[in-house]
Parts: sequence; C-alpha cells; structure tokens
Amino acid sequence: WTNLLDMIKSPVKVWDVPYKPLGLGEYPDIQSLWGVWEEGRCIDGIRRSVPLRLIEEKWGNLKNENGKGTFPVWRPRNETSARKTWSNFSFFINEVEKRRRQGKSTQQAIEELEQLRNGKSLNQLYKSLRPKKGSK
Repeated sequence: WTNLLDMIKSPVKVWDVPYKPLGLGEYPDIQSLWGVWEEGRCIDGIRRSVPLRLIEEKWGNLKNENGKGTFPVWRPRNETSARKTWSNFSFFINEVEKRRRQGKSTQQAIEELEQLRNGKSLNQLYKSLRPKKGSK
C-alpha cells in the first residue's frame, strides 16, 4: 500500500474515490467500521481500498504551504458533509484507541463498545457517547 500511496500526487482526490468512510448508518457494527480503518473497504466485492489508517498517517496532519498549522490534505477542507462524515467515523476509531491505551485488546475494545451499543444504531451510540456541546 505504501508504494501506491507514494504514487498519488493529488491526495485531495483520494476522498472522492472509494476511500472516504461511509456514513455511520452504512456500517452494521463497530467491527465493520474498524475493518475499514485497519484493512480497507471492500469495493464491489472483488478488492479492498487502502486502509484509512494508512491514508490518515500519510496525509492526515501535514503542515500547510506556509509551514504553519496542519490540515488533512486528503479530505476536502471546506465541505461540511466531509467534515461531519470524518468526525463521526474518527470518533469510533478514537474510542477504540482510547480503550487500547487502557490495556484492552482491539477486540475487547470493540466488544465493549458493542455492549454499550446494545442494539442501538451507530448514530444513536455516537450521540450517547460524544460530549455534549457546552459541557466540560
């Protein structure tokens, strides 16, 4: 995958091809969402896209043209729906990673989140777990 990513000259276009994450409603469970992060998404049942983890590692937080600040080169900068899709997707990646930092395995972290989900949709779980706006 690394060689393929090195050949891409315009990473912002990566979002528009089948690499962007889907909306939360498109994933049946957290395992599926995590699979897109770690292994890539199945495309037409015949191949997989590059894992989003690798794309984010390569283009997720690069310095801007002036050498200041960071921005995700591969995601659209001024597109509200893209920001929301990424925010919702990465929320669950961060939740799994947080539990891994607490000493849990990836599978244990996913199972814990699935227990919290308890039949809810991923959107409902997201709303129940995310910090409320204005709360500290």
